[in-house]
Amino acid sequence: MQLRKIILLATILAGSYTLMAQTDKNSIDDKQNEKRKKVTKSETDFKDTEVNFLFNYYEQDGDHSPVTGGRGTEKLENIAPTFVVHVPMDSVSSLDLNFGIDIYTSASTDNIDYFDGNKSGASGKDIRSHINAAYNRNLLKSGDTYSIMAGFSKEFDVTSFNFGGSYTLNSTDKNRSLSLDALYMSDTWKLLYPYEIRGTSKANLKDDKRSTMKLGLSYSQVINKRLQALFSLEVVSQSGLLSTPFHRVFFDDAIGQSDDILRSLSFVEKLEDNRLKIPISMRWNYYFNDFMRVRTFYRYYTDSWGITAHTASIELPMQVSPSLIASPFFRYHTQTAADNFYEFGQVSKAMVDAKETQFYTSDYDLSDLSSTKIGLGLQYSPIMGVGNFKSPFRKNKQAQLKSIGLRTAYYDRSDGLNAWLLSLDFAFTF
Repeated sequence: MQLRKIILLATILAGSYTLMAQTDKNSIDDKQNEKRKKVTKSETDFKDTEVNFLFNYYEQDGDHSPVTGGRGTEKLENIAPTFVVHVPMDSVSSLDLNFGIDIYTSASTDNIDYFDGNKSGASGKDIRSHINAAYNRNLLKSGDTYSIMAGFSKEFDVTSFNFGGSYTLNSTDKNRSLSLDALYMSDTWKLLYPYEIRGTSKANLKDDKRSTMKLGLSYSQVINKRLQALFSLEVVSQSGLLSTPFHRVFFDDAIGQSDDILRSLSFVEKLEDNRLKIPISMRWNYYFNDFMRVRTFYRYYTDSWGITAHTASIELPMQVSPSLIASPFFRYHTQTAADNFYEFGQVSKAMVDAKETQFYTSDYDLSDLSSTKIGLGLQYSPIMGVGNFKSPFRKNKQAQLKSIGLRTAYYDRSDGLNAWLLSLDFAFTF
């Protein structure tokens, strides 16, 4: 399983995207933020630069690695320090920066060179670096907002860049909003094939680029003082290299064979070069009382590869004390298999030779599966901040450690993959 997919999974498990760190942090407890505003004495405090330092640790294990044909270790560890910076430029515009690195070790991708004798691969250890920037502006006359964004990332086998934007129509009372967004991403791959296939006719993927276009529409509304809702629809179109060059597939003639024989029987994963994804989701947030809130989420997903999925989650933020919020959460996911998913040795060599089937993969991310995630989030956020210190950037200005957040979760999947993660968030103002 390539690092990009692992990083995405770890991010989802953490329960928040780093690009949304400030929004998630501030929305945890609106009442607490209102109290914070009341003790603020200077309007300049509302223009402070906000910096979140996030530290994420992710660990997983399993025995269905696509690198070795759907069986074999999926053990991986990932450490991801990230900075999210929000800079108010004036009263109506701001700049958001998100940058960091992912440092990982992977027994799974180390097996790209499984058959070379010492089983040591080029990607057993690596670093992914990334940066994203967004310019945001409020339109005073209409009350609408728009954003323009761009980003770049680099890892051992993939170089990516993206750009996009969004426009939000807000009602006069700010209780309703309609958002349109678009994102384009381009990935350029290094075609790193399994060791035994390099330089042979089996190393025959035709493209080294992948393009992704996403269009999104969302509508949010404050229904009453206790209930808020959001509905969203996305259409994602992908084209180009959708196979992973170092994912192996073994046909039915490989069953029961030794490694010496398997060396000559491995093939490269082949998937369609086009994919259309359509997720539809809704969120309902209900305010019970000063002590508890309920956040619910549901998503329906379908794509052109034959996968249909349902995801549901619930989170219960609870005001343990004026400074501490505890948020237990639970998530359930189930999906059908892609049309061209096959377990080790399941696809018929005769069908492939007769060209009755063109595509095949043993990547269990595309299998029929279900998963659960359970965890707890904690946020310590005193009204006057955790601590104050002299700002290193602004003379005669106090900086503040505003809050400390912790989130931990355990993830279990029906195919045997399991993972746990720990995420820390230190929020500063300067």
